[in-house]
Amino acid sequence: MFRSYTFTFDEGRPDEKVLMDYLQIPDNDSYPLVAGIVESTFAALKDSREIIGGYRILDYGDVVLQPGRRISGYMAGASEIALFICTAGAAFTDLSHAYQQNGDFLEAFVVESIGSATVENAMDKVQRCLEEEMSREGKKITNRYSPGYCEWPLSGQRDLFAYIGDHPTGITLNESCLMQPIKSVSGIIGIGDAVKKRPYGCEICNSATCVYRRIKRKTH
Repeated sequence: MFRSYTFTFDEGRPDEKVLMDYLQIPDNDSYPLVAGIVESTFAALKDSREIIGGYRILDYGDVVLQPGRRISGYMAGASEIALFICTAGAAFTDLSHAYQQNGDFLEAFVVESIGSATVENAMDKVQRCLEEEMSREGKKITNRYSPGYCEWPLSGQRDLFAYIGDHPTGITLNESCLMQPIKSVSGIIGIGDAVKKRPYGCEICNSATCVYRRIKRKTH
């Protein structure tokens, strides 16, 4: 069974502090430079109902993925695995493209950043739902890990989506294993009596080109 959760834009939108990280704004004094764009984007997307995510839980031994040595180590002690996907919808990309066509590249960058922060915020909520569900069963969860990061090839999306099967999110994969809508995330979370939720961030990732390398992610 795929457990799904839908959020309004107000529920999924990031707060100012998180958004400043995604925009790579160093201090509060610089935020007013983009505050108007942020507010207009929030207003344009306030009625969005496209933010949806969820997961399918399978026995760990029934799932054969190739996430790499490091992520496999973080799954130690798992008896089950949650395969997740989440999207902020196509509205962010559509709005960004409209800005780009008009030559408004700063506005497009801000919209893209809001979209990235929104889908991660929504997935944080989905992960908390999973954690609460497992806690009621006396189980723990790991942090979440995604194809394309920490030695797990992006091509791993194919197997991941095959195991997820039917779902209501509308997320699809193209031939390059990129998700559509673009502002989407996928991955795995380990479940078990003895798993550990380890802190993660740039120190566990070997991607030198990741645009989010500077972002300090919280441990949930």
